Amino acid sequence: MCPQVQRDSQGRLQVKMTVGAPQVEPLKRKILEVLEREGKALIALNSMLFANRVSEELARYKLELRDQEANHLIWKGAVAKALAIALNPVTVLDMVSSAVIDLTTIQLLSRLYDIELTEAGAKELLQTIALAMGSISLGEFAVNLGLSSLKGLLGLATPMSGGLSLGPYLSVAMTQAGIAGFSSYTMGQVAKTYFANGAGWGAAGPKTVVQQILSQLDQRHILNRLKLEIQEQLYPS
Repeated sequence: MCPQVQRDSQGRLQVKMTVGAPQVEPLKRKILEVLEREGKALIALNSMLFANRVSEELARYKLELRDQEANHLIWKGAVAKALAIALNPVTVLDMVSSAVIDLTTIQLLSRLYDIELTEAGAKELLQTIALAMGSISLGEFAVNLGLSSLKGLLGLATPMSGGLSLGPYLSVAMTQAGIAGFSSYTMGQVAKTYFANGAGWGAAGPKTVVQQILSQLDQRHILNRLKLEIQEQLYPS
């Protein structure tokens, strides 16, 4: 827009705004001057921003892959513990095998998250998690103790009963295995959270972490998965 002075019909001066021809060439020259002067810096800045986006995407992808691998390890540990409990009729061996499998899962997770952890450190972490899990750990111990004894008696009675006690034995074994497997799966998820947080619990503390994880787990779904997995391992088609 540019002003123009004109006289009206009565001879008075008036100022009117009119649209002038666009001054494109000076603008073009200015843009070219800026690009010539700052072009390399702009290209470098754009490249840096692109590299940052790529780096962030790669970091997120690596975290997702590590989380998937951690879940796979946890599930394998839960199934291994469930199978060990289902197949073992001796109470003491049940307890020992359970602890060994849980410790192994913790040590494998620590390596996955590049956290140095000694065997003593793994035992201490397992104890911390067990205490934080509280009633679940006590419940697993009580149920395992009772069901292991019952399972042992049914196993001994199988030859004398002509195989009639085999059905109850398998039912008790599956129940005990499911409880142990779910406990191991929960423990693994808690340990994963600990390692993912740089080997720390944060401000929340282990009990809060356990409560948060338990609120997110679908216990029935996990128990059904464990049951199917055990059946497939014991009775492959």
